[in-house]
Amino acid sequence: MRSTFKVLFYLKRDKNKPRKVVPVMGRITVNGSIAQFSAKISVPPALWEVCGGKVRGRSVEADRINRHLDNIRGQINKHYQDICDREGYVTAAKVKNAYLGFGNRSRTLLEAFGSYGDQLHERLGIDRALSTWYRYRTTGQHLAAFVQARYRVRDMALAELEQSFIEQFQIYLKASRGLKMTSVCRYLDCLINVVKIAFNDGVIARNPFAAFRYSEPAPERSSLTEEELRRLQTTPLRLKSLERTRDLFLFSCFTGICHADMKALTQQQLEQAADGSYWISGKRCKTGTEFVVKLLPQALLLLAKYPSRGPAEPLFEGMASVRCADRALKRIARECGIDKNLTFHIARHTFATTISLTNGVPLETLSKMLGHKRITTTQIYARVTHPMIGSAIDAVSRKIAEKYPPPVAQGVAVKIIGV
Repeated sequence: MRSTFKVLFYLKRDKNKPRKVVPVMGRITVNGSIAQFSAKISVPPALWEVCGGKVRGRSVEADRINRHLDNIRGQINKHYQDICDREGYVTAAKVKNAYLGFGNRSRTLLEAFGSYGDQLHERLGIDRALSTWYRYRTTGQHLAAFVQARYRVRDMALAELEQSFIEQFQIYLKASRGLKMTSVCRYLDCLINVVKIAFNDGVIARNPFAAFRYSEPAPERSSLTEEELRRLQTTPLRLKSLERTRDLFLFSCFTGICHADMKALTQQQLEQAADGSYWISGKRCKTGTEFVVKLLPQALLLLAKYPSRGPAEPLFEGMASVRCADRALKRIARECGIDKNLTFHIARHTFATTISLTNGVPLETLSKMLGHKRITTTQIYARVTHPMIGSAIDAVSRKIAEKYPPPVAQGVAVKIIGV
């Protein structure tokens, strides 16, 4: 059934304030729903023809005003027809928003990326990080180079996209750009998300990438062993700046607090319990999830090296950026004889694996300390080591020793191959 649609112009009179010219308003009616807007023009009330919704006469001014109103009516009719053809369901508010420009949506791929990037930039520091905006901007740059190289065009209509597009883009990133699969997956995620938003907004009738799947490699989660951690603690460093970076890294190793959350920590988040122990609690900058950590003696000793400040002051004032810290940690690793690509985030893995799980901390407790929303995320951090396997089997061996006597006790000779 076709919608009933009408556009009417009228004067917005004010009985209390008679004026020489009165603003013209527009009213859109669709199936009984009404939306009003300003025509951005004013006319003398004496020249207005109520029945026709226009100005009387054939003067130059009357002709100019009537042509302006006819142009508005034509634009609204076009937007109404476009919404009917694209969505089927139309309201007066939809037509009004389309006419005013609120309904304008990107129809090409790079336009969509530019528009979404602008939205992300406005949300920086609120609920989006700079790295997220940078990743989408880089994806747009890769896409611009890809469509130029592969299709010899500057941009592509969203309606033209097929699954083969993202498959070819994946090959382009690996072959032509030489990117690792981990980076490729991040750029594919950005492309899939922008196209999905266009589909959800009704810009395209179908999602061309709905059936696309890719295998993301599971990266090896590195952490420091107990011996490497002791070496990092005891090796003398030549520069004070490196010593401070090491202290911050070690604090993260013994608390599991990441760089961004450490930078945001204040003195008032450090609380002393009735038994004399110290606790740090807060919300993660990344997810807003609460984390709670009871400080180990090693972490307290590191805090003692820095003077206490007011309640609202940072616990670690003047922390360098994570990039500067990572550069310094690589130099520290060389001086300490640690053959690993040391980054600040390795401290969080070290806390999860070497400090916590190896010493019997339950996975659920560790998840709360790390501030994870889902325990599956903690399982990614928690790398099972050989000492953990050995300790677990030794505990099982003690428990089943009496239940299941070994074959040797029954006079059966046991031969171990290769020994």
